[in-house]
Amino acid sequence: MLVLVATVLGARLAAAGDDRVEYWSVSSAATPGDAVSRDDLRPAKVRLPSGSADSYLRTDDELDAPLDELVWAHPLTPGSLVSKESLVPRASSSHGQLPLSVAAGAAPTDLAKGDVVDVWVGPGPGDEPGGQAVRVLEGVRVLGSGDEGAAAGGSLSQTVLVDVDESQLGTDVVSTVATGHVTLVRIA
Repeated sequence: MLVLVATVLGARLAAAGDDRVEYWSVSSAATPGDAVSRDDLRPAKVRLPSGSADSYLRTDDELDAPLDELVWAHPLTPGSLVSKESLVPRASSSHGQLPLSVAAGAAPTDLAKGDVVDVWVGPGPGDEPGGQAVRVLEGVRVLGSGDEGAAAGGSLSQTVLVDVDESQLGTDVVSTVATGHVTLVRIA
């Protein structure tokens, strides 16, 4: 009987001393611009330092808009805590979709939706040698690779659609990718 009472008291003391708080974490990878669903979120009990605790979304926090009107503002990996800046109303999302014409052999052969790539543009085959390649976009997410259509049509290139923050998407980027040889380097 004494052991049982000690066990119960010990469990209650441990529970009373638990200062962890429930925050939202993501259950699967989040892609910028994608709609947020309840299935994307799961509660996680964690203890955060007081300086960073206010940066993350607690399960009892009020959202800026109804869940079905929110989109992901930036990419998150599964298990990551959701920061207060991670969810934005659909209307304030500042992401665009940029199609890239990529020659055969200038991208990973298994490139797939969700991959993160750097976009490099430089001289292509047949151009004058000595030209410099430049990275025009860094860490953009692939929305579609166009592999199936290109292979079926016997094309030597494919159109890859990438998600680009509008702050990165200037006329210089568009004109560079439209006139140069695009190479995609997968970083994640």
